[in-house]
Amino acid sequence: RGLKSNLLRAYLSFDNDWFESACNRNEACQQAFRKMLFGLCFFHALIQERRTYGPLGWNIPYQFSEPDRQICVSQLKIFLEESESIPFEALRYTAAEANYGGRVTDKDD
Repeated sequence: RGLKSNLLRAYLSFDNDWFESACNRNEACQQAFRKMLFGLCFFHALIQERRTYGPLGWNIPYQFSEPDRQICVSQLKIFLEESESIPFEALRYTAAEANYGGRVTDKDD
């Protein structure tokens, strides 16, 4: 386990054709997608890694899973393909508040 193996597992789960065709309307969109995709995968790997530290990582043992990452990636792709500019607030809200944060109940987590 670890950050590197979690990142590798995430990237290996993406279909190559899907990855190449995501946000291909222009180079700026594709670059933004790939950078933000890495950020989401790194964030997911980090919270997965925190679980290995027990109560030092999370006060409550939350069950974050691959579908959490997958829905964030799908939302990222949809938002970037349908918007002219990057909707940072919408992306932050859906990932941080709804998909991941909706499960966190302890204020210190």
